Amino acid sequence: MDLKGKVAVVTGSSSGIGFDLCGLLTQKGCVVYGFSRRRTIVDNKDFTWLRTDVTRQEDIDRSFDTIFSRHDRVDLLVNNAGFGVFGDVETILPETWVRLIATNLTATFLCTRRVVPGMKAVQGGTIVNVSSIAGKKGFRGGSAYCASKFGINGFSQAVMEELRDYGIRVCSVNPGLTDTEFYRGDGVDPEQLMKSQELAALIVSLIELPDAMLPDEIQVRPIKLD
Repeated sequence: MDLKGKVAVVTGSSSGIGFDLCGLLTQKGCVVYGFSRRRTIVDNKDFTWLRTDVTRQEDIDRSFDTIFSRHDRVDLLVNNAGFGVFGDVETILPETWVRLIATNLTATFLCTRRVVPGMKAVQGGTIVNVSSIAGKKGFRGGSAYCASKFGINGFSQAVMEELRDYGIRVCSVNPGLTDTEFYRGDGVDPEQLMKSQELAALIVSLIELPDAMLPDEIQVRPIKLD
């Protein structure tokens, strides 16, 4: 995809991978809308922050309504918003489970369904869903988080098959341990963690592949850590 002039939406834009993506995409010439609860400031005239709590469908719909009042379609969607709660299954409160699934998984569905009609109309577009290595292999204490990330990968695989005949690419990206405010960690040397800027650059490189190439699933992890 040639990014110049394309309209992009990035969820979870206020920090980490999402924030770095917004900066890179505007540098590439995209018109970028960032969804987050916290204000996102990107020093580029082509960036707009829309206050959006992705656990609330009304917030998501309001933000997309704003975008579609200005543009015919969204060319690029990066579903990046997410958070994690960890602990044995009996210690996780039901309301915490609901919020986690709403943020990580349901928001991915709600945002995707808003961009698909416009992408179908032009027979093109790219959707990137940021999942996790935890969406490929469960771990102790990760029942809620892993469930949401496995769900993202299953959703991505199904929607990829659904949309590829329309020229729409769907890709899931599964990072391992990354040095963001989400992960603050357990005695691990931060220098061994991946950097959010590097992951953002990887995602941009996937988006920029020729439109006829479909990178449907990517796993990436620190070389010295599982």
